[in-house]
Amino acid sequence: MKNSLMSPVSFREKFCYGLGDTSANIFMGMTMMFLSIYYTDVFKLNPAAMGTLFLITRLIDAISDPVIGALSDRTRSRRGRYRPWLLWFALPYGLSCAAVFFSPDLGETGRTLYAYITYIILVLTFSLVVVPYVSLLGAISADSEERIQINAIRFPLAKISYLICSLLVPTLIALFDNDILGYRVVMCGIGLLSTALVLLCYFNTKERVLPQADHSLSMAAQIRYVVKNDQAMIIFAAQMVVMIMNTLKFGAAAYFVKYVLGMPASFLSILLTAGSIAGIIAPLLTGYLLKKGWVRRVPLLVISQLIGGVITLGIGLIPADAIYFHAALFVLATLAVELIAVIIWATVADVADYGFHRYGVRINGMIGGGMLFATKAGMAIGGAIIGYILAWYGYNPDTMTSASSHQLSAFTLLYVWLPAICMFIAAGLFSRYKLDEKTCQQFIQESQPLPSGANYEKAVR
Repeated sequence: MKNSLMSPVSFREKFCYGLGDTSANIFMGMTMMFLSIYYTDVFKLNPAAMGTLFLITRLIDAISDPVIGALSDRTRSRRGRYRPWLLWFALPYGLSCAAVFFSPDLGETGRTLYAYITYIILVLTFSLVVVPYVSLLGAISADSEERIQINAIRFPLAKISYLICSLLVPTLIALFDNDILGYRVVMCGIGLLSTALVLLCYFNTKERVLPQADHSLSMAAQIRYVVKNDQAMIIFAAQMVVMIMNTLKFGAAAYFVKYVLGMPASFLSILLTAGSIAGIIAPLLTGYLLKKGWVRRVPLLVISQLIGGVITLGIGLIPADAIYFHAALFVLATLAVELIAVIIWATVADVADYGFHRYGVRINGMIGGGMLFATKAGMAIGGAIIGYILAWYGYNPDTMTSASSHQLSAFTLLYVWLPAICMFIAAGLFSRYKLDEKTCQQFIQESQPLPSGANYEKAVR
């Protein structure tokens, strides 16, 4: 049953909300697909230094994401609680995207410092936009089923960013005489696009629901309530494992294609593009299946990861010269694991409702911050694993014309075996999640958040 206080969410608003995730996933896509090989092969950053950078940024996130979540919960504005953050930080986010790939001509120490400074700034500005953005979904609609349908539009749009990363970016960079200039120009355009998409989201969405956040709670108390929320912790852990898997799979794809399959960069672009298309189709398929009632949320979370893990194991068992079979299995595995995207991000509002039901406190922003931290922690751990394993196996692009059998095993480990293990772990975690459709609908009747309009303005005052 939908909350009677809420006005309907139009297709235009659902679409523009999804554009915010298109912008956010440009960061995700660039990090997973290109940042590792850019740092090692173009910017000439030491692989171990790269791995350490990814870990350091997560220590920063451990502080910044909960703080941003708590601050957004406490924001009082006529524009809303979460939307103003999109307006304030859209431009810094876009500029920092471009700065990471600017590639100044520096010595080894200078390159390391530049990489650390620019990437940390990017991670912070990303949090300042995306933590409130994630929490905004619960303010757009209080109905769990409607949030699923919003995500059914949002996630195909989010995956379009992967299509931009996998197809458009390599093609445009190839037009330049050298990779450094190509990255500079193309990533400036990507930064501007990121800013424009965030602003489109801001100007075309509306906060109908005013979560009744408890401002008397200290941040330490909010964190304790998040930790006590067993369903939130399950989802955070599963999301972190899923992002480790995605970062390993997409980040190692360039090395696997180049050295194991012996294929050119054009094949990598086709492979990643096909995977991105699978990522666009998967949320549409999930939304359709859920709307028809042919599948339930929690079983789909588990089964999709098990199927993806089995298919991924198959990649490691076929010969390297079966090129198109490799590509087909990659696409099928991606399609399977991406079926969960619609559901897992809708759980942010669901586990917040669950926490309110159990403890009587409303901390949507803190929950959103926790989910984003889990996402970026998974990306960082995955990136660090890539960097450290490459360093352990002696990877040096300047001295390698071909890889030894020892190094080939490293690329397969990163691309096949570790991602498959992550999928099976994620399936085990999802099997412990218990907020099904019936339970979430019960929360709607108990939460009863305030409506927009006159009552919203009264509450703000």
